[in-house]
Amino acid sequence: MMMQKTIPLFLLSLSLYGGSFSAGNMGLGLTVGSGSVSYTVRGTESYFIAGVSVDYFIIDGLALGLGYRGWFGGSPTIHQVSVPLTYYMPTGKKFRPYLGVFYRYTDYSDTAYESYNSGGVRVGAAMMFRGGYAGFGWVQEYYLDAEYQGESISGYPEMVVGFSF
Repeated sequence: MMMQKTIPLFLLSLSLYGGSFSAGNMGLGLTVGSGSVSYTVRGTESYFIAGVSVDYFIIDGLALGLGYRGWFGGSPTIHQVSVPLTYYMPTGKKFRPYLGVFYRYTDYSDTAYESYNSGGVRVGAAMMFRGGYAGFGWVQEYYLDAEYQGESISGYPEMVVGFSF
């Protein structure tokens, strides 16, 4: 097994959502960014990251989603599918703290690398503005497969901008 370390450098998610965090509203998200992975044998590969996601508010403030994120431009190409659950706390103010959990499956285009499962938590704050919101938070990811490359946890910042439609 090859040792590797994933280091997201920059991720920005842009979302379109139904106007509020109310039950029945949906959101469509796009993710762009860059990152790198250090492989023991070949060194560090740099990637362009692109993704798409859909969220549905199952109750007021609670969104269940499904997303895909691909890491392109390096070798191997990396594919990730995520299922997030995020709660935006109603504060009655301009700011909405959020807390979420997610499950993620990661697969490599090169069969020399094993796919793996991870889960994690997200925490941050979203600021409401006319026609949307902007948020900043932290993601802590835990690798669920004990054999995953000797790494057990990683953390990285996230930025989210959402627009109502």
